[in-house]
Amino acid sequence: MQTVVDSPALFIGRDEPNRWLYVDLRGPYDGPLAHAACEQMLACLRQWPCQKILSDGTNILAVHLPRTQWGRLWLEEMQAAGLRYFAWVLPRCLQARHATEERVYPISNPLVGTFDDLASACLWLQQQREH
Repeated sequence: MQTVVDSPALFIGRDEPNRWLYVDLRGPYDGPLAHAACEQMLACLRQWPCQKILSDGTNILAVHLPRTQWGRLWLEEMQAAGLRYFAWVLPRCLQARHATEERVYPISNPLVGTFDDLASACLWLQQQREH
């Protein structure tokens, strides 16, 4: 995997064999940190276009995010950049998991799959056909 971003709160890598971006979110996430991570994901997707993202939330410790329209606009930009499938491995922390589920389940585009483990998320993402 080719490292694109590596910081204490975020790792983004290009997984060339699978043709997707791998994102590892780390630590507690609040509005500004989540916003910055999302902007970095969008920049990476624009630089290395692909249809799939594997987002690993197992290292998220807490989520404190207000509901805003920004998230919807970000997803629209991600789709415009080519994103079609988003596999999301849910956080282990119950509070963070609940907050993530509340934000992820209403999304219909791109297609989002939620998973308890990385292996299941990888398998699902590999089965999604690229167009």
